[in-house]
Amino acid sequence: MAKRIDPAGYVVKCNEIIKRLTIRALSELGEQCVTKIRDRAGDKSWYDHTGNLRSSVGYIVLYEGKEAQRGGFMPTSAPEGNGSKGKQEGQNYLEETSKTVAESSDFSLVVVAGMNYAGVVEAMDNKDVLASAELWARGKWPEIERKLKTKIEEEIDKLEIF
Repeated sequence: MAKRIDPAGYVVKCNEIIKRLTIRALSELGEQCVTKIRDRAGDKSWYDHTGNLRSSVGYIVLYEGKEAQRGGFMPTSAPEGNGSKGKQEGQNYLEETSKTVAESSDFSLVVVAGMNYAGVVEAMDNKDVLASAELWARGKWPEIERKLKTKIEEEIDKLEIF
């Protein structure tokens, strides 16, 4: 008995591989950005008073406008607080921000520092909140993209059209 050729099924499987691996790559990049922003000494970033700014740092990966992965928003203890307000503010800001990004492309990574004073700390106090992580991520993306393409090709090569 002859095998049935299923090109439509093959294309669906290819799309699933691309989606899964791209979401994974963007999530890893998001986690690395969060780590780069949060895990720095005060002299390299800012000094915590309440822990809210570090706790407000997180990311979301969107696929076709819907949440695919989320991370960050880990409370940070500080002399005057435990960062719980920052965690909530960060999540709220991420929700608000991701709505505007959601319609712009199939895949998106949004990284935020959700306290309303994050920009002031970065601009007025000349401290690094998001700027270096964004520059780092943009510089890292070509390497991640090359590895992603290779991994996608390897997994698709394993598929059979029958």
